Amino acid sequence: MSSGSKTAPTETPLKDQTRHVDRQRIGFVGPKEAGKTTVATMVANRLSERTDVAIVGEAASFFEQPSASPANVGPLGVHWTVIDHSPGTESLETAGDALDTVFVVVTPAMLDRVAAYERVIDQLDSDVFLVVNRFEERYRDRLRALDGPELAEYFYEDDTLAAAISDETVPKLEEWTTEAILLESLQPERLDTAEAMATLDRGHQSIVNVEVESDASALAVARSFREKGYAADFFRCNCRCHDGHVLARARPPRT
Repeated sequence: MSSGSKTAPTETPLKDQTRHVDRQRIGFVGPKEAGKTTVATMVANRLSERTDVAIVGEAASFFEQPSASPANVGPLGVHWTVIDHSPGTESLETAGDALDTVFVVVTPAMLDRVAAYERVIDQLDSDVFLVVNRFEERYRDRLRALDGPELAEYFYEDDTLAAAISDETVPKLEEWTTEAILLESLQPERLDTAEAMATLDRGHQSIVNVEVESDASALAVARSFREKGYAADFFRCNCRCHDGHVLARARPPRT
């Protein structure tokens, strides 16, 4: 989730040159009772509607087919794995470099526990973002004052989420509530269309992110990338100034 546009740095991020854009392994970590499995389940469910996804951990129990097929990788050609880690930092400490992106899930009352996870993630070659569950407006100033990972999304207090998990069913929210997490894991930096196209053409980054104001503009932007031979897909978000993002990436060479 983002309240405004972000601009890519002028220097090319070295990490992007070597990141595994053919696969994306995202891990969800957090304290017990933070709602980590709830968030991981919602994200995995939304992903499963777009492409095949492998699901590891407790969240896998909500799905009949937790294993992904290499045949269905969606428009971007990315193999997704969602890993629902056990509560605490122990399983994260042994993750090594297996995770591309880590999402720390906490409630507003647990914000002071984020630092412990961030210290562990700093030892991994992974991006890190914050997800706040059971959010209420009275906690907004406290969230803004947090010196920690960038906020990817927050979920408001919602009895339907708790009821769904209690019934062992997958919670259902509007697609934009979880797609922000997906696009942040792939590429958080925003570029305009011309900059993004030039960045791919020059090989400076393997994947780019363009904000779009409407479905119509999303179609036009995605088409412009596809006409140049790049893969592209549209992700919705709940940003106030636009409706979503087109992510585009260089297609892997054929072997």
